[in-house]
Amino acid sequence: MGDIALEVRGLSCGKNFTDISFHVRRGEVLGFYGLVGAGRTEIAETLFGLRDPSAGEILLDGESVRIGSPADAIARGISLVPEDRKGQGLVLGMNCRDNMTLPQVDKMRSGPFIAQGTEIEIFDKYKDQLDIRTPGWRQQVGNLSGGNQQKIVIGKWLSMHPTVLIVDEPTRGIDVGSKSEIHRLLRGLAAEGYAVIVISSEMPEVLHVADRIVAMYSGRIMRTFTSEEVTEDNLIQAISGIKAEAAA
Repeated sequence: MGDIALEVRGLSCGKNFTDISFHVRRGEVLGFYGLVGAGRTEIAETLFGLRDPSAGEILLDGESVRIGSPADAIARGISLVPEDRKGQGLVLGMNCRDNMTLPQVDKMRSGPFIAQGTEIEIFDKYKDQLDIRTPGWRQQVGNLSGGNQQKIVIGKWLSMHPTVLIVDEPTRGIDVGSKSEIHRLLRGLAAEGYAVIVISSEMPEVLHVADRIVAMYSGRIMRTFTSEEVTEDNLIQAISGIKAEAAA
């Protein structure tokens, strides 16, 4: 693994989460696991500039930064694949190419027009890299399988060349075969040097893809496990708040 790409110190956001501290390195997959309402998605939204933190510090490559909007996050190398890919990640009536290049349309203008050759080049690159199965770029995204839709969303954010890629519920609503493909893809991205954060409600998923797992309960981090020390039992205890209740 490489240097620390993202570090969070004492981050809080109202009642959503409190005193959150963690880091993720280049070449690492960091998993976040917990029950619904634990605050995992809210942390991702704060890192992406969708929520304002009430306390704490965010550091990128060791430099303290303020992220006030998604545009700030993207400019600083943070991309977020949202939990709701159909509602937030895609325009289902739009074709594959336009979905993938949507965040950077303004950068591809040639006078008053979009440089279609550049758009197709971007689509072809990530279609091959992510093994997206579609008859062509003109295909409406709504006609693709769930797994290929998710790859389009991932490709869209990879095309922005992030340092940190946050993926929220990467395989929700996807068949078993496509889940394995997405898992291999996430591990492959880490091997290429990306710092990857995976938020998941599926224990087998975080156990399979993550190098370390952050267990959350009621807006707090209970414990961070390495892949060598984590077990199903101690992970369940941590996300259930058993240790916190015992200490109280």
